[in-house]
Amino acid sequence: MKYLKILTLLFNIIGFGVSIYYKLYLLTVFLFLLFFYFLYIFAKKREYTRKNNFNKRAMLSSNILLFFVLLIVIRLVQIQIFNEKYYDEKVKSQIKRNDIFYGNRGDIYDSNGKSLAFNQNIYTLGVNPSALYDRDTTLKGIEAILDKPFLKKDKAKILKELEEGYQKRRKYKVIAKNLTEHEREEIQEIIREYHLTLNEVQFDRSIKRTYYKRDLYDNLIGFIGYTQNSNSEKVGVFGLEKEYEKYLKEISIKRQNIYTKNRKIKLPFSQESIKTNLDGKNIHTTIDNDIQFILNEEVRKKFISSGSEEAYGVIMDPNTGKVLATTYHTIYKNKALRNPIFQNQMEPGSIFKPIIVASALDANLITRASKFDIGEGRIKKYNHTIREASRSTRGILSTDEVLTKSSNVGMVMIGDKFTNQEFEEYLKRFGFYDKTGIDFPGELKPYTTPYKRWDGLKKSTMSFGQGIVVTPIQMITAFSSLINGGILYKPYLVDKITDEEGVVIRRNLPTPVRQTISKELSKDMREILEKTVTEGTVKKGRVEGYRVGGKSGTAQLSTKGGYLKENYLSSVIGFFPVDKPKYTILVMFLKPKGETIFEKFGGAKAAPVFGDIVRRISKSKNILSENISSFSKVENFESPIKNETIDVVMPDLTGFSPKEVVYIFKDTNIEVKIKGVGLVKEQYPKAGTPLENIKEIKIVLE
Repeated sequence: MKYLKILTLLFNIIGFGVSIYYKLYLLTVFLFLLFFYFLYIFAKKREYTRKNNFNKRAMLSSNILLFFVLLIVIRLVQIQIFNEKYYDEKVKSQIKRNDIFYGNRGDIYDSNGKSLAFNQNIYTLGVNPSALYDRDTTLKGIEAILDKPFLKKDKAKILKELEEGYQKRRKYKVIAKNLTEHEREEIQEIIREYHLTLNEVQFDRSIKRTYYKRDLYDNLIGFIGYTQNSNSEKVGVFGLEKEYEKYLKEISIKRQNIYTKNRKIKLPFSQESIKTNLDGKNIHTTIDNDIQFILNEEVRKKFISSGSEEAYGVIMDPNTGKVLATTYHTIYKNKALRNPIFQNQMEPGSIFKPIIVASALDANLITRASKFDIGEGRIKKYNHTIREASRSTRGILSTDEVLTKSSNVGMVMIGDKFTNQEFEEYLKRFGFYDKTGIDFPGELKPYTTPYKRWDGLKKSTMSFGQGIVVTPIQMITAFSSLINGGILYKPYLVDKITDEEGVVIRRNLPTPVRQTISKELSKDMREILEKTVTEGTVKKGRVEGYRVGGKSGTAQLSTKGGYLKENYLSSVIGFFPVDKPKYTILVMFLKPKGETIFEKFGGAKAAPVFGDIVRRISKSKNILSENISSFSKVENFESPIKNETIDVVMPDLTGFSPKEVVYIFKDTNIEVKIKGVGLVKEQYPKAGTPLENIKEIKIVLE
């Protein structure tokens, strides 16, 4: 027995040392306690021999009981100390929940603060079938929710599915989708009434992106959707939504919180996060919704009436590069995901001619007084005959007349004065060899050929806008530099980006790229282009009472086999007011129809649209007519020298705005009474009536 005691203790000591060496800490604790247990047993041995049989059995029983207590202690040590993290997670997994916090995607506004793209929260309502009978009120509350008429659900069918889910211990069942904020609030009232918990009923929120007048803005604002790299989250796929994705994108945060068993109350010891704004930033565009509407409507009307295949329009502030409006129409239902204003290249035709004339004037190769003998209206270049579009264009033309009459032959003669290298340098100066850098995704890179690879005819055809391809944004940007003082600006669509408090975090400022022509030459170009409207090919673009300038164009459409007969790109590019241009307007129609060839030309198809756009913008923006100055004599019809009256008659006010009428009579003793809204439809007294004794006039607006 003595040796058994020694061997037992020795075994415990060796096992104790081995368990420590191999880091078997639970075994170490067990052997340590077992060692003292045996010491206790051996210490009680003598006392055991002196006991009677009853006491011996009692002592033996207590020793056995002590051994089991020892095992329980070891198990408790294992759970509370060595497996503490495991069981802690087990407990928390039954009461913790992953909460996802979402921000809102940033809004997109026009230049006047009108929302063009904004968010609507929509909700999915889910029920936990396994908790259906946890409380008496749970099923009653769900039935009350299903009674809501806006859910339009088969109540019996849903309850049957929930019952099946309960039997299979399912945790989630969707019972309603696409709920609005108002509908969600109605259901929340039921949830509060029946004291339903998050463990029984819950809402999952998602965002529905809403766009203002998709037909106006779909090719510009774009849209959001899923991509291969978006990780099941909607991101900007096209347009400004894509270009400014990193600013517009909302932030989502997933946090794990610990609740009471019914998940109704968050436990106070769960971690609280620092509050942060999760919303995306707001984009403020340069687009003017009023001008956008005017441009879209006028281009669309002509697009339909002319039977064109496609139509494009863009309006720019020539003094900053701000794009104020764009529009695009096509007969093709499945139109490509692109915006032709920035992503289509086309031969511009005669609207390109002012660029070449200005370049030749800037290089001192010609003057405005230069003469060009175009003879019978044809010229032969490299075995190719170039003719005038109009048979009436003949004889000797000045530089101004080359543009006003849109002479192809005259433009070839001007082009001949350049070397190929000089010609290319001016094309580069006006930005036709580079992207404009506009903040729109996928702007098309210009297709260009170095001058050393030009054939003999290349420069001649480019002189009148054929043989070179440009995007509409390139064309209007270059043209704007002709009439704004000679500065080529980088065009842009977004004015500023703000946070939720309206603080500007980024602003796009007008960016001058380079000087294309001198300020003096720019003034000359405005005069020439005004003549083109009053005397030349853009006569149908004239606007009564306003000074406007511009150039029409008619480009033959090319294919791999040559140019298509009687298929044209009809266009016009213009600006107003002439003295201080505020708007540059480009309008294009692809393959317009007409009974004669001339009805398909830019001067016939596009020029009237330009005039209508100018009229509507001038009224919308209260731009005073140039004719108002001719009525200024009304202001002083009493002679300052003699007490005599000047013979002044009532002007025709039809079509004027109230502001213009008040301006005309602002310094007279005549009182102006106005009825209605809009523009002047009727006036009293009538036009031509002497104003000698008139003290009051009335105008009726419509």
